This record gives sequence, C-alpha cells and structure tokens, in this order.
Amino acid sequence: MGNHVWGLLSHPGPELQQIQRERETVSHVYSHHVFLMALIPVVCSFIGTTQLGWNFGDGQKLMVSMFTASYIAVIFYVLMLAAVALMGRIIYWMARRYDSRPTLNSCIVFAGYVATPMFLSGIVALYPMVWLCLFVGLIGLCYSGYLLYLGIPNFLNIDHREGFLFSSSTLAMGVLVLELLLALTVLMWGYGTKLF
Repeated sequence: MGNHVWGLLSHPGPELQQIQRERETVSHVYSHHVFLMALIPVVCSFIGTTQLGWNFGDGQKLMVSMFTASYIAVIFYVLMLAAVALMGRIIYWMARRYDSRPTLNSCIVFAGYVATPMFLSGIVALYPMVWLCLFVGLIGLCYSGYLLYLGIPNFLNIDHREGFLFSSSTLAMGVLVLELLLALTVLMWGYGTKLF
C-alpha cells in the first residue's frame, strides 16, 4: 500500500501504469489499500469532533459524543467504501463504447487508487474547522481529478483528446458522488447529536 501512495503523490504517471500492469483484484485493492485509506478521514473526524468539536468560525463549537460519533464513523466508513465501488461502476459503464473496454474489476481498482488524495485530505478533520476542511478537500479533489485525467487515456488505451472528454465526464459524475457523500457527512458529523 505505502509504495503506491507515495508513488501516486511523487510520480503519478508511472505509478498508474505500474498499478495497471499489476492487475489487482477488487478484494486485494480493498484489503490492502481502500480499507486502510478510508480509515484516515473516519478516524480523524472521530477524534476531531469528539475532542475539539466542529468550529464554524463564529466562536461556537459543536461537540459530538463518543457514542454518537461511533455510529456516525461506521456509517461514514461504509459510505466511502461504497463510493469507491460506485465510481468504479461509473467508469465501467462509461467505458462501454470503447473497444478496449476494461473489466469491472480493473475499473474499481482504478477508482480506489484515484480516490487516494481524497482519503489523505481527511487528515485535516483532526482540526474540524469548516473552511479548512473544505479548502483541503478541494485540493484533494483537484489532485484526484489530475490522477483521473492522467490515468484514463492509458487505462482505456485511447488517445489523449478522447481521454480528456472521458475524464471530464467521469470527474463530473465523481463530483456528484462526492457532493452526496459530503452532504451526508455534514448531516452526520454536524448534526449527529440531534439525528442519533
């Protein structure tokens, strides 16, 4: 896992090609990468919201109890795991018009690695200040988009112009999935004390 994370951050092009050559299974990428990476935002959010509380910038802090945070953390974790699989299915569905159509397995593996910057940006939830979390999350989204644009042409074996269009469509779908995940996250972590 650590090798791919560092490679995706330091030299993403060759690392994505290496990932494609390895032909990992979904169970392998989940057990060695996604399960662990998805814990970063969950654990950081749990610690930040129970120990420091959400800071909305107006001087008030909203603390979440340990009991409530435990339930929210489990739901948040499952939602992130499902989001990776959903993005893999979206890539698979959108790639159906190309001759070199990848397998569903490879699409989910690709989605798992492209989500790495988003998972890493979850570290900022240790200090849950809303504007800071949004800013760092935006950086993670931009880098995930960069990995998508970099990896799709090689992944599908298509020219860069078509890869750009495909990546743009995939990124748009990914942003929709992310917005849904963020909305659910804000509801759970921000209003968890009232909902649960």
